[in-house]
Amino acid sequence: MTDRVLVAYTSKIAATDEIAEIIGTELAGCGLRVTVLSVAAADTLHGFGAVIMGDAAARDAHRFVQQHKVSLKHTPLWLFHRGTPPVPNDVTRMVRKLGANGPVSFAGAAPDWDRAKAWARYLADQLTVLHRGFVSN
Repeated sequence: MTDRVLVAYTSKIAATDEIAEIIGTELAGCGLRVTVLSVAAADTLHGFGAVIMGDAAARDAHRFVQQHKVSLKHTPLWLFHRGTPPVPNDVTRMVRKLGANGPVSFAGAAPDWDRAKAWARYLADQLTVLHRGFVSN
C-alpha cells in the first residue's frame, strides 16, 4: 500500500473541483502524497494507494471507471458528489460494483467547506491505517 492518493473529479459545476482541491490540501496537510486531477487527465492509477472521486454520476466518471475498473477493484475508493440526496441510481450501482465507500454529499447553493475539510481529515486517518497497517500492543 502506498501513501499516494489520487483525488479525481469531474465538474460541470465549478464547486466540485474546488471540493477536490480542498480535500487534496487537507490530505497533504496530514502527510499523504496527493495528486488532484480531473478524471479526463487521470490516465493511470499506477502507484496510487487510494482514489477519491468526485461527481461519479457524470459521463466522464463512468469512462474513468470503465478504463480503470480492474485497478479500482483492488484500490480503496471513496466517492463524493456536489448534488443533493438521494444519490443517483448509477452511482449506487457503482458503489456496490466496486466496493466503494460513500458517496458523501456536499450539497447546497454553497458547499460546506468545513465539512469537506473534516471529511478529508477522516479519510487521512483511514488511509494512514491502510498504509501503515494496524498495530496492536
